[in-house]
Amino acid sequence: MKLSLNPNYIKSSNFIFISVGLGLINFLLSPHILSSKSAMIVSIITLSLLFIAGLLVRFQISWIKYLLLALILIGFNSLPSLIKEELTTHPINAIFTILQAITLIYATILLFFKWFLYKRNK
Repeated sequence: MKLSLNPNYIKSSNFIFISVGLGLINFLLSPHILSSKSAMIVSIITLSLLFIAGLLVRFQISWIKYLLLALILIGFNSLPSLIKEELTTHPINAIFTILQAITLIYATILLFFKWFLYKRNK
C-alpha cells in the first residue's frame, strides 16, 4: 500500500465524514427510502462504502482519490435529475443532497490540490 504525504488528506476525510453524516440525515428524513427495503439496503451500503472511503483517505491511501473522482464523475450525470425530482417532492432532502454533493466534490478537490500545484510549477 502506497502512502501519500499530502496534508489535505485529513481535511478531505473530515469532509467525507461530514458527507456521510448528511447522507444519514437525508436517509432518515426520506420517506421513500424508509418504505422500500431495497432502497434502504442500497442506502446503507452506499453510506458504508463512503465511510470506508473516508477511512482510507484518513490513512492516506493514495489510490482512493482516483476512485472518488471516478465515482463523482459517474454520479454527476444523474445528480441534476435527482435534485429536480427531490425539489418537487421533498425539498429538505434536495438541500441535503446538494450539500452532500458539494462536500464530496470539495473533499476530492482537496485530495488533488497538491498534485495541481506540483504540475503547475513544473
